[in-house]
Amino acid sequence: MKVTCPDCEAVIPAEHVSLETGWAKCIRCNEVFPLADLVEGYSPEGAPKAAASRGKPERPFDAWAIVEHDGPRMLIHFPPQGLRAGAWGLLFFAIFWNGFVFFWTLGALGVFFNQGQIQWENLAFAAFSTPFWLVGFGMLAAVLWMARGSRTVYFDGMQMISEMRCLFWRRNRVKDLVDVQHAREGRTVVKSDAQTTPYSVEIVFTKGSISLPCSSENEQRWLIAEVNEYLQRCARGG
Repeated sequence: MKVTCPDCEAVIPAEHVSLETGWAKCIRCNEVFPLADLVEGYSPEGAPKAAASRGKPERPFDAWAIVEHDGPRMLIHFPPQGLRAGAWGLLFFAIFWNGFVFFWTLGALGVFFNQGQIQWENLAFAAFSTPFWLVGFGMLAAVLWMARGSRTVYFDGMQMISEMRCLFWRRNRVKDLVDVQHAREGRTVVKSDAQTTPYSVEIVFTKGSISLPCSSENEQRWLIAEVNEYLQRCARGG
């Protein structure tokens, strides 16, 4: 059985077809379509029962995400990870990097050779250090995100609100719940605690998605099950 995109008529690979959630994604168009519109005789009612028969995954003991349910509402929260070993290593390297660039910039300005006076004619030469300053500040920002950065996804029964926060910086995205389609294994690598993890959860909505990091494959499966169960319950009016 071949599933084809109704827009570009390209064949959708099997790995982009989810029988459990009832959706298929065309990579060429970057659009998601309900299988009921693409496959004659497909019944989405049987998919949740098949998934439920295998049992819902339990929350792993080492899961990063915190999930809370309150009636029609669900909260997914990723608290700050704090300064772990990888973050401390990056912090010390960033301090060394910025210190070296600082002294190099002073030398380029002629401070060490003219009784501590800046030679402004050397300003153009010293400006070559600008990209290295940006890299150094970028590493410090990464350490700050590891220590204080958090992610939250909140479902209130009508909307999905995603938030990224670090100290006084905040970024929100709001989507109507009817546009949120399902959760699946992430296709991108999400940075976390000075490392990259191959495990992530992608919540797909109309013309877009958001990615959430996971600490393990078990947490990925558990979080996907939590989101899809909630969306199915909302679709049934529960």
